[in-house]
Amino acid sequence: MSEKKIVIVESPKKAKEISHFLGKDFIVKATVGHFKDLPENEMGVDLNTYEPKFVIKSQNHKKILSEIKKLAPNAEVIIATDPDREGYAIGYFMYEELKKKAKEVKRAEFHEITKEHIKEKIKNAIPFEKTNLGLFNAFLGRRVGDRIVGYTLSPIASREIGGRFSVGRVQSPAVRLVVEREIEIQNFKPTPYYVLSTILSKSTAKFTATYENPKIENKEEAEKIYLDIKDEKTATVKKVEKKQVKQSPKPPFTTSTLQQSASTVYRFPPEKTMILAQDLFESGLITYHRTDSVRISEKAIDGIRNLINKEFGKDYLPEKIRVYKSKNTQADAHEAIRITHFVNLEGQKKLIHEKGLSEDHFKLLKLIYERTVASQMADAIFERTNVTVDIKGYTSKANGSILKFKGYKAVYDLEEEEDKEENQKLPDLKNKDVLNIEKIDLEEKFTKPPARYTEGGLVKKLEELGIGRPSTYATIIKTIKERGYVVKENGSLRPTENAFHLIEYLNNRYNWVIDYSFTKKMEDFLDKVEENKKDWKEFVRQLHEKSSSKQNVKISKKMLDYAKDLAEKHGKSIEEIKDDPEKLKEFIDAHAEKNPSQKQIEYAKSLAEKTGLKLTDKELSDRKLLTKWIDKAKKEMMKNYQLSEKQKNVLIKYGREDLIDNPVQALKFIKSKLSRYKK
Repeated sequence: MSEKKIVIVESPKKAKEISHFLGKDFIVKATVGHFKDLPENEMGVDLNTYEPKFVIKSQNHKKILSEIKKLAPNAEVIIATDPDREGYAIGYFMYEELKKKAKEVKRAEFHEITKEHIKEKIKNAIPFEKTNLGLFNAFLGRRVGDRIVGYTLSPIASREIGGRFSVGRVQSPAVRLVVEREIEIQNFKPTPYYVLSTILSKSTAKFTATYENPKIENKEEAEKIYLDIKDEKTATVKKVEKKQVKQSPKPPFTTSTLQQSASTVYRFPPEKTMILAQDLFESGLITYHRTDSVRISEKAIDGIRNLINKEFGKDYLPEKIRVYKSKNTQADAHEAIRITHFVNLEGQKKLIHEKGLSEDHFKLLKLIYERTVASQMADAIFERTNVTVDIKGYTSKANGSILKFKGYKAVYDLEEEEDKEENQKLPDLKNKDVLNIEKIDLEEKFTKPPARYTEGGLVKKLEELGIGRPSTYATIIKTIKERGYVVKENGSLRPTENAFHLIEYLNNRYNWVIDYSFTKKMEDFLDKVEENKKDWKEFVRQLHEKSSSKQNVKISKKMLDYAKDLAEKHGKSIEEIKDDPEKLKEFIDAHAEKNPSQKQIEYAKSLAEKTGLKLTDKELSDRKLLTKWIDKAKKEMMKNYQLSEKQKNVLIKYGREDLIDNPVQALKFIKSKLSRYKK
């Protein structure tokens, strides 16, 4: 019998899919995500050498690892975890565990889970020691650096602001963006402007023209013009210009543009988009979903062009193949996110059913299908008409456009939100035509404040600023929601009171944490580590030095209030020290409550009864441990929580039936509605 080959991937689902393609000489095993990580309850990093202490995450991971180790002797092991930093890190840890046991350990990278691709990649797998270790070093820099920042600054912020606060190298700048936008909105003063529009007609066809200055800021000027022309009955065409306008399709999706699009079209939060995309990738329906590349392989372009030819005809194919170039050259090692089966939408739907995936999976696949196919199609062609008319010596303008050739728009049924005015249909007009005036309107409008970020909009902004990477956008947004810094309201993100406290505090104390350009610089540093041009420990050292340097402290109102409360509780006075940040900080440290409150203890005991989870004396005597235990117990309780009819009715009233099977989100939503109602 030929010797066994072992292929290692992260997810059981992917393992199952791959084993179909490989036949009986292969055993495919899954690590079930990261099987090693820094310990949960301690720093886990030596602050002198920056050496991390990685531990196996759970009993289940221990079991999986020992099963793989038993299979390894004399076998050829192919590590095929995801083709990015995190995937490589899982692979590297596995390599360390197996290199002395296995006959040889190789590395393969799958960018799509299709039979041909997988067989080719396994055939060309290379010895693990010849792969780019820079990927692992970049992972180390990120993981260890973020741990030091979080573990050093979160407790300090919590003590000094008063409450539970978490600080993160990438999450805190994201919170700052949302807070700054809110401050802009609060400080915004609407100013009036005036719009003068005229409805004109030629025989039965009507259209709208707007005065040449579309926003008149001076009220007197606007009223003077209006009074001058309001009784006119006709207008004369002064000029008609027609030109052909071409519109090209957008490039195929990257992680960030996919998250933005799914947020706009379906209101999917980025983390949901990533979970759906992960399933589509593992089921072999799309290419790898963490990428900032817009490149498509030549082979795929052939497949897409054949599909276009078959579905739409050769007029819809551009003469030259469209080539999209990524902004950074490093990204081009990967492809964009595209479909892997070049069949029409019906065919894609069939694949979704075959794989047992949901309606939401199909919605996301449809977006990817449309964008993939459109990216290789011909331009859409419009005929655009600009008309200038004269009303008693004053000039007004009207525009209209007619779609002459659909081009790539044949595949998109989503019209991009274009100005309706632009798309009005104009009658056939010639110079000197006399038109009837149906109505003249002078409307007072007000400038609008900037809008709050949607989740997609925040991803776009993070990408523009160079904060985060394809693998982290969704996590950043999920984290700041879970930590209670932002809430989703009517589809956009609103900062909570805690977000304002945190940003005010960091601004005064640790400004570098929320400095956009510093955060970008550190992301770029990690990219250099990945390219073996910089050392990961240098990355960590810079963050460590900044985190532990004594910054000049300004006293926030919340910190002072917290200290006053503690002073009252302990019958002390802080008059002498209330202007001295360091002494105030020492006072808070010495008097902050370490024991849980009676209320907290009673709540925990009632949760223990309801969930059957073990509650020990150790937890009951330590506030921090008890808070952690309560969080765990609440999650446990939620698993079996049933919404009441009354609660279900609230959801139905606000059109959120989708939350009925998700009690955690449902209760959050109901609470937000009730608290607004009380206000």
